[in-house]
Amino acid sequence: MANKKILIVDDNEDITDMIQSMLESSPYSCMTANTGQQCLDLAKQQNFDLILLDMAMPEMSGIDVLTKLKENNLAQNSKIVLVTASPMYTEMDLKKIRDDYGAIERVKKPFTDTELLAVIAKYIG
Repeated sequence: MANKKILIVDDNEDITDMIQSMLESSPYSCMTANTGQQCLDLAKQQNFDLILLDMAMPEMSGIDVLTKLKENNLAQNSKIVLVTASPMYTEMDLKKIRDDYGAIERVKKPFTDTELLAVIAKYIG
């Protein structure tokens, strides 16, 4: 399981640092990106088993990132979990995002370590 790689994408460095710290004692290898462009650049360089993607980022939203990942076949082997504090995504919106981009689940902020680890384990073991 140590070879399972996770990319944590959030414009708030405190959040990426917190998630990375939480996962340090897990069997996963983690990288962080604090912009959509950093996410795309890292996805071009290597494959990730799971991408935790913040939906509300400046300059490039989560939807913009999902679009670019799909257009460039950068995440075809990655599971994508949406991370958002926004209540603006209805279940219908989420279904469309899942269908259009392959995102598999949403984790609502704030979340506990246990909640996030359960979602990660569910999809990449």
